[in-house]
Amino acid sequence: MKKQAAVFVCLLMLCASFAGCARAEMTDPCPYRVIEGTDAQARLSYMEGLTPILEIGGLLFKDLNGSGSLDPYEDWRLLPEERARDLLDQMTAEEKAGTLFCISPIPEKAGAIIADFRVTAMIFNLNETPDETASVLNRIQAQAEAQRLSIPVTVFTDREYSFAGLMDNAHAALGSANDPRLAYDLCAFYGEAMSKMGYHVTLQPQGVEIGAAYGENPEHIAAIADSEIRGLMAGGFSACAKYWIARGGDSPFGDAGSIAENLDNWMVGWRTAVEAGVEYIMTDDGGKGLSATTDVKWDKATMAYLRDALGFGGIVISDRQALGRGTQVSGITEEGVDLAAQTGTWLYNEALKNGTDMFSSGTVYHGTDISGVDRGDGTKAGSPMSAWPDCIAEGLNSGEVDEAAVDRSTLRILTYKFKKGLFEDPYRSPEEALAFAASAAYCAEKWELEDNALLRAARNPAEVELTERLQAESAILLKNADGMLPLTPGIQVYFDSAFRETADQYREALSQYATLVPDMADADVCVGMYANMDGEAAEILLEDAWYEDKPVVLTLTGKPTEYALQNAGAVMCLPYNRTPAYGNGEIGFIFGMDPWVYADLLFGEKRPGGIVQKEQARNDADNAMQWADLAGDQGASDYVRLLIQALMEDDPLHAAPANYGDPLLPYQYGMEYGAGGDFVFSCLMMPRVTREIETTNSRGDAVTAYASDNKARAGEPITIRCLLRNRGADDMIPVRVYANDQPVAEKLYAVEGGSWRIVQVDILLESGDWVVQVGGLTGDLSVE
Repeated sequence: MKKQAAVFVCLLMLCASFAGCARAEMTDPCPYRVIEGTDAQARLSYMEGLTPILEIGGLLFKDLNGSGSLDPYEDWRLLPEERARDLLDQMTAEEKAGTLFCISPIPEKAGAIIADFRVTAMIFNLNETPDETASVLNRIQAQAEAQRLSIPVTVFTDREYSFAGLMDNAHAALGSANDPRLAYDLCAFYGEAMSKMGYHVTLQPQGVEIGAAYGENPEHIAAIADSEIRGLMAGGFSACAKYWIARGGDSPFGDAGSIAENLDNWMVGWRTAVEAGVEYIMTDDGGKGLSATTDVKWDKATMAYLRDALGFGGIVISDRQALGRGTQVSGITEEGVDLAAQTGTWLYNEALKNGTDMFSSGTVYHGTDISGVDRGDGTKAGSPMSAWPDCIAEGLNSGEVDEAAVDRSTLRILTYKFKKGLFEDPYRSPEEALAFAASAAYCAEKWELEDNALLRAARNPAEVELTERLQAESAILLKNADGMLPLTPGIQVYFDSAFRETADQYREALSQYATLVPDMADADVCVGMYANMDGEAAEILLEDAWYEDKPVVLTLTGKPTEYALQNAGAVMCLPYNRTPAYGNGEIGFIFGMDPWVYADLLFGEKRPGGIVQKEQARNDADNAMQWADLAGDQGASDYVRLLIQALMEDDPLHAAPANYGDPLLPYQYGMEYGAGGDFVFSCLMMPRVTREIETTNSRGDAVTAYASDNKARAGEPITIRCLLRNRGADDMIPVRVYANDQPVAEKLYAVEGGSWRIVQVDILLESGDWVVQVGGLTGDLSVE
């Protein structure tokens, strides 16, 4: 109490009262003190007047609890685990309980939550410049330093990077660029920049799950996730892989819909994350695990796999709805326990025993009735989605909560703080944060960030170079008929975009290379920029261009359709998206590809280098048939799907072949400028029937032999197959089927260079004799 009173006076004098702090005051520099480190002395940062400094044997230490003597947890010479054990022994039940929660408040409320609930972990997604961010987080650390034991706050964020809330890491682009070194370098910069701002943990990556940011091929997922995690850690930032086996891009493992239950396949990315040294793993609240009956936190087998089979010894944190989504958690455990009938105390206790360490939430309340706190007007505040630390604190005092489980989790959390040096040096220099993340010009004269060009000029040039490389390398050239791209400078371009608020910025960039015309009839080429083909705008452009006989370059931030690939001369996918997590996009700002990079790509100053990292189905029906825990089976027959499964089981890296199924776009496909395919067709196959032949053998005995003929029935689908090889570079080709020289079917095939696809096309023919032609091959077919 004595320290808290002194702290309150000090904060009034030095930092102003946190609860009454205006937003401008929140970003004012917080006047902390620094003792620089040497080979023999740890670096110390602290609030003068809050924390006394002890001198022992010529070395300096922070008297964190104000006892006047050096406790083991204050001695930076000791091992983190030893210090954590000493601190644990000094903590009350309320302080232990508060340590197990991570709350996401507005900054102005953080101090009150720290003091009232003993919470020492918080999530912030601040839309401030780097120096302003450091100032805000310093003030929050000052509030933590004011408490009885001065336990610093571990600061989480949903973002891997933030510059005034106007950018983030473009996760999917890391995978489509397929450049692990670039991913590492960029993430290392992001990690160091965020660490300098005062963040400690990013609640990313999500790409370790099959079907999430990095597609479905386990080898590819592992390569990119490893680079991302190691890069962030090299910069001093901690990663939190998510969501533990419960929410990939397609479905949770328990709902993957595969009779194979490819657990080893699904776990490749997770095993990679653990081996890369990831320090946190987040569960998905409501997602099913191995049992497919309950949230993973209450599924002993799923949590045991993480802790025992994968050997993860780090911190497991829940998503923000730890006790259920919208209503209380539901489901029956493998042991027959109805979760909906349990108290908050039981639920927290069971999750802790199973291996969860922390529970995150947006709000926190006192009490143990997790249905809410009575406001006195017939309504309740809070819900199971909120945090209820009293359930654990009172459960410890009553014996309803396992103290060993609480202590184990608390030790993990405290040990992390000690390893990160948070007790010694919780404060960050706003000036250093800005100098690292920003350009020298912006540091000298901060200007208003009103558009992407001004934002680019404000950022560190090294980071700009890396991100613009990623923008180009992640762009996937899907079609380039007759070498249509790159465009020739000086031509006349008709440009249309679905992004009305930012279209003028792209027009301005394109005008540096070409003359933009308002009338399609005057254009040499039409360029369209759209999110996907779900709306009408892209189809209208294609139809109008066909009427005017104009070639079309189609650029999409989402998936193309077969219609788009058939009718546009060139198609490029732009998966780069740096929209900040839990942030509102500012009107006029572009969170996708920068306009100047876009223009450079179209006119050849930069070159696309991206790959399709998750094969795309031809239609929704095919996609519904795919096994979500198996790569490479889009459009495959059940027989072929089992072949792919067998090959995956035999491969120690669990990689599946990319050319056995029948997708619209296969994994790893992506064209390059100036390179095209060299297609060769062979082995034309048509439906055959067998017939008996009565003949004699060499001894003159009557025997029955068999012959086969190319025959089919009229009015029924007739399947034509052949082998299509590409001896050139990645490219696509429309495979046309002719019968008696008349076109009867067409199907698009994208084929990687040096690879092959099996062509399979269904046609309908009337009765008669036909000569079927595919790719220069011919075959006779009798239709009855």
